[in-house]
Amino acid sequence: MIIALDGPDGAGKSTQVRDLVAWARTEGHSAAVVGKWDVFRHDVVPHARFLRGTDQVDLRTCIAEMPTPARMLFLGWMNATAATRALERTEDLVVLDGYWAKHAAAELLADCPPDLVHTINATMAPVDSVVYLDVTPEEALRRKGIDLAPYECGRDTGCSPARFLTHQTAVRRVLLDWARTRGWTVIPSDSRQNVQHALRDHVAALLHTRTAVRQR
Repeated sequence: MIIALDGPDGAGKSTQVRDLVAWARTEGHSAAVVGKWDVFRHDVVPHARFLRGTDQVDLRTCIAEMPTPARMLFLGWMNATAATRALERTEDLVVLDGYWAKHAAAELLADCPPDLVHTINATMAPVDSVVYLDVTPEEALRRKGIDLAPYECGRDTGCSPARFLTHQTAVRRVLLDWARTRGWTVIPSDSRQNVQHALRDHVAALLHTRTAVRQR
């Protein structure tokens, strides 16, 4: 079963993914995490070896400098690679750390042709459930402090907190609309403990349903 966890910058996705996988293992399930930043693990994604010599910090900056629509194509490659790898896993639970939604919303706001954005998204390997961790831009900024990247600020190289708030407000509006129309599970990212409890309840129900179907 594949759970895709997505949400705005500062929603705490990676922390929740780590806690969720640890919980699943204590419950007796095999579990794994797959994410787009695995492209830096050349033993895991060998075809990404052209990225040798750079790191995640450099790449985040370079992504913001890419022109439209090349940036969407590159982000699409990263997300599609992760989704395909998740589909190939055999664990009981595979958690996809990040999905196409956040980047797709940001690229639409950057005037990337909608047909291109939607076509790339449609080619992604399928998942069993999408969970959207919601957080207000103000809370996200409080959590991140000065650790802002240009892409998170609408490609503002100065990483202005004001630009972060403006951009993240617009992205969040798109993501909440998609969550509503696409039937995603929305979990308010108000506290680490509350989010984790909600995630565990959601995943436990899905795993129980899948087990019951297999036993019929």
